[in-house]
Amino acid sequence: MNLEDVKNEIEQRTGVPASLLSGETPEENIAQAKALLAYKREHEPQQPKSPREQFSEWFDSQRGIDPQDTAAAELADLEEAVRTEAGGYPYMQDGGEASNMPDPRPASEQFAEWFNKKTAFDPFKDADGWRRML
Repeated sequence: MNLEDVKNEIEQRTGVPASLLSGETPEENIAQAKALLAYKREHEPQQPKSPREQFSEWFDSQRGIDPQDTAAAELADLEEAVRTEAGGYPYMQDGGEASNMPDPRPASEQFAEWFNKKTAFDPFKDADGWRRML
């Protein structure tokens, strides 16, 4: 993406006029657009909200969703696209967990664990291996 493409993309996604963006790199233009959006958000008059709207905002914030700030989300997407296009690796949002990794145990051990959870027979329990089900 060249500089003009980035400016046009910012204007289309966020509504920030391309004429206000004077950066010499795509990253500078994205930073300027973020600053302009923050200034606008800070200085626009706040409308009183109904209890329904307040609860909806609170509930969304508990789930990590910010529907009011779609322009910032669009800028973050554009910033990631510019960064990866310049040769950077994409950021993975997995929370540091290897949750999508397959179970490294053999199928026999996986089946034994499943069987022990589903039945009254536990080969690792006492002499006869049977346990009482509740």
